[in-house]
Amino acid sequence: MRPVVFDGCFGWLHEADGERGVVLCNPFGYDALCTHRGWRALAERIAAAGMPVLRFDYPGAGDSDGAEDDPERVAAWLAGIEAAMARLREWTGVKHVSLVGLRLGATLAALAAQRSGGVDALVLLAPAVLGRHYVRELRAHRQSWLSTPAGMNADPIANPEAYVEAFGFGIHGEDIAHLAAVDLCKDTHAPAARVLLLDSSNRPRTEALAAHYAAHGVAVEHGPLDELDRFLVEALYSEAPAKAFERVTTWLAADACGACERSIDAQPRASGALASDDEAPALRLAGMRATERPVVFGAYFGIYCAPDVPRAGAPAMLFLNTGASHHIGDGRIFVLFARRLAALGIASLRMDLGGIGDATPIAPDITLDTIYSDEACRDAAAGADWLVAHGHRRVAVFGVCGGAFAGLHASARHAAVEGAFCVNLQKFIWDGDARAPGAHQFASSRVYWRAAFNPEKWARALRGQSHPLRIARVMGARLARRGWLTAAGWIERRTGWALVANEARDLVRAIHRKGVRLRLVYGDYDVGLDEARIQFGTRLGALHCHDGVRAATLPKLDHALFTRPAREAVMADAERWLFTELIQAAPHTGGQAARSAAARASATPPYLDGARL
Repeated sequence: MRPVVFDGCFGWLHEADGERGVVLCNPFGYDALCTHRGWRALAERIAAAGMPVLRFDYPGAGDSDGAEDDPERVAAWLAGIEAAMARLREWTGVKHVSLVGLRLGATLAALAAQRSGGVDALVLLAPAVLGRHYVRELRAHRQSWLSTPAGMNADPIANPEAYVEAFGFGIHGEDIAHLAAVDLCKDTHAPAARVLLLDSSNRPRTEALAAHYAAHGVAVEHGPLDELDRFLVEALYSEAPAKAFERVTTWLAADACGACERSIDAQPRASGALASDDEAPALRLAGMRATERPVVFGAYFGIYCAPDVPRAGAPAMLFLNTGASHHIGDGRIFVLFARRLAALGIASLRMDLGGIGDATPIAPDITLDTIYSDEACRDAAAGADWLVAHGHRRVAVFGVCGGAFAGLHASARHAAVEGAFCVNLQKFIWDGDARAPGAHQFASSRVYWRAAFNPEKWARALRGQSHPLRIARVMGARLARRGWLTAAGWIERRTGWALVANEARDLVRAIHRKGVRLRLVYGDYDVGLDEARIQFGTRLGALHCHDGVRAATLPKLDHALFTRPAREAVMADAERWLFTELIQAAPHTGGQAARSAAARASATPPYLDGARL
C-alpha cells in the first residue's frame, strides 16, 4: 500500500493490476476509529483479488485537511468521494470503479454514486437509510455515555441543535439539518447497475431500500451482516466481519471478471502521475504555514507535521497511539494538536507503533499485553530516533492511556527525549492486573464513593444489576496496597531498608535523574489516578523530591478525551507545559540545574502544581 494525497485529502492506494477499482468510503467519526484496522484488512483483501483500492479520509476528518466544524461538511465529503474516484482512475487506469461504504460512509457512497452516475457496483454495509435516525442515534450514544463512569464528569451539550456528537466526533451547524434530511429511498434511485446491501438491524428499512432499487432496474443482492456488533466497538476489541468481507470481495471480483471481458478490446491502461516510493506526497495545510508528509520508517508509519518557519531550539513532539487506535487519536486530538503546534513553529510526528494502525506488517492480534509491552516502548524510542535523524535534537512525547505508558518509558530510555506529557496513565509498570476477568470494568474509587450516596445505585444492587461485594473487595485491595507501599516507603526513608521493590518509584527516579520534564495529567474520576495514589501517596507526596515532575487533575477530563472541553483543556495545558518547561527553560539556559532551581523557587509545590489532588 502507498500513501497518497489529493484535493486536500490523505489516503492509501492498495495497488493491483485489475481493470476494476474500488473506493472505500469510511464510516463517520468514532466508527472510523474503531474499524480502521478491519477497513485496512478489507482493502488488502480486495487488492489481493486483483482490484486496486483507494481508502481515504474525508475533508475535515482523519489526516485530511480541515476541521469537523468547517461549514458544508456533508457536501465536502461527497466531493471527496468523487475526487477519490477520479484519482483512482487517473493513477491506475482502471475502466470501472465500485464504491464500498460502511454506516454513514454507505449513505454517502449511495448519494455520491447517484450524483456522479459513474459507479458500476455499490456495496452498502449497514447504511443509514434515514439521516434523521442517524442523527438521533448519535445523540442517543452521547446520552448513554454520559450515564457511564467515563462520562459522569462531562456536561450535556448546551445547544444540541448546533452540535451533535458521539464519542469525540461531531457534526455542526447546518450540516445537522442537511444530514437529517437524507432519505436514500427518495434521494437515490439507481446509483449503480449492481448493489450489494448487507445489514444487521433496521431490516425493514434496508429491505425497502433494496425493493426501491430493484424497482428502478438495479440488480440487488440483500443479506445479513451479523458480525457488525463486534466490529463497531473500541479498536482494541474490534473484530473484522470476516464472512461479510469475504462475501463483499467475491461479489466485487465476480463483477470485475465481467468487466474484464467487456474491456478486452480496450486500449492499454495509462499510468497516472503517482509519486514513487521514495517521493512522499505532501499535504499543504490551508491557512497554515505548514506541510504534512506521511513517513514510513522500518515497520512504523507516521505523519510528520512541519512548520515553514521552525521555532529555534524547540523540541519536536512525538504522538503515540492511544490503545489500539491509529495515529489520529480519540476525537482526532493528535491531528488537532499537531497543527496547533505547527502554527507555533513546532514540528511533530504522530506515529503508529509496530503492528498498529498503518504500520507494516499489521499485527494479527492486539491485546493489553501488546500495548503495555516492552516492544511498544522500544517502538516509541524508534519514533524519537526518526525525529533526531531528521534534525530534531530535542524530543517531547505525548500520550494518552497506553500511549502515555510507552512515552513514559521512552523518556527514561532515549537520550533525546527531554519531556513527557502523560494523560490518564493507567500503569507505571505493567503487571498484568488489568488482564484479570472483569478488571477493566472497575472504575475509580471516587466513582464508587459517589455511587455510595446514590439511592438508585443501591436499588440496582438489590435488583442484582451490580455487585457491591466485588466492588468492596476491589476498594479494600486498593487501600491495603496503598497503605503497605506508603508504610514501606516511610521505613525506607527513615532507615534506608527497602522492604519492597517499588518499580514505579524507581522509574520516576530514573526519569528525574535523566532531567526529563514529566507532566502527569488525570481526570478527577480516572482510575489511573488511583494507581498514582497507590504508588506515590494520597496527594502524590512522594513526587515532592522530583523537581521536574508535575501532576495535576484537569476539570471535565474524561478518560479518552471524548468531549471538546476535555481535549481543549489538555491541549492548552500541554502547550503551557511545553513552553514553560522545555522551550523557555532550554538547555542553553543552564539545563537541568537551572530548571531545578527555578522549580524550587516556585511558590507552588512541584507535585501539586495547582491541582486538586
